[in-house]
Amino acid sequence: MQLINTLTVLALVVMSFALIVAVPVLYASSEDVGRSNRLILVGGGVWVALVLLNWGVSFFVA
Repeated sequence: MQLINTLTVLALVVMSFALIVAVPVLYASSEDVGRSNRLILVGGGVWVALVLLNWGVSFFVA
């Protein structure tokens, strides 16, 4: 379980860094606004899912 917890934390950190870079870039681009907003929404949803997954896995790690 320790390994799964470490992997979920790693995925959360990688996703956080990706969103830190992607959100300003997508907001600055004026090309396809609908697609940019959809990508930001999906990225935020994945981030929330990773936080909840990490919270759930942390109960099993002593």
